[in-house]
Amino acid sequence: MFEQDFRIIHGWVEDILADPAHARYRLRVRQGGEQAVEMAMGKPGWPVRLGDEVSVVVCNTDPTGVVALIDHTTGDGMNLLYRGMRQRPDGQDAVIATTVIGVAVLAVGWLHALAVSVAFIPLYWLATHWLPENRRQRAAARIDFMIDREYCRWRAMRDRPGAAR
Repeated sequence: MFEQDFRIIHGWVEDILADPAHARYRLRVRQGGEQAVEMAMGKPGWPVRLGDEVSVVVCNTDPTGVVALIDHTTGDGMNLLYRGMRQRPDGQDAVIATTVIGVAVLAVGWLHALAVSVAFIPLYWLATHWLPENRRQRAAARIDFMIDREYCRWRAMRDRPGAAR
C-alpha cells in the first residue's frame, strides 16, 4: 500500500455515520458537480459536521479507504498512516523467534544455535519492523506534503481576487 500513488478528493461532507460493528466511520463526500463518494475511515480527532469542506487523501488502488483527512472548515487534519505504527515486538514475534531458535538448537546443537540466534534476531527485526516502518514513514511524509500542498492550493483559490466566499 505504501508505494502506490495517492490522490486527493475535494468536496463537502454529505454524511458521516459510525459503524460500531467494525469501529469505523462511513464518510460520504459530495464533489463539485459529481456524485457523492463513500469511504471508510477511523475515528476523526474532531467533530466532522455535515457541510464541512474537506479534502480526503485516498490510495489509488483502494479509493474507498481514507488515508488522510483535511477539514478546511475547522482547520483540522489527520494522517491515518501515523496511527497504528508498531514500536515494540509482540507475542507473535516472540513465538517466531523462539521457534527458529528451538529448531536451530535441535538441528545444529547449542554452540551453533547461539550463532544462528545472534544472526537471526537482528535480521528478523530488520525485515519485520524497521523496513516496513521506514516505508510507512516515507509514505506518511509524502502524504503530509500532499496535505500541505492541497491546503495551499485551497487557500490560494479562496483568497484570489473575485473568489466567492
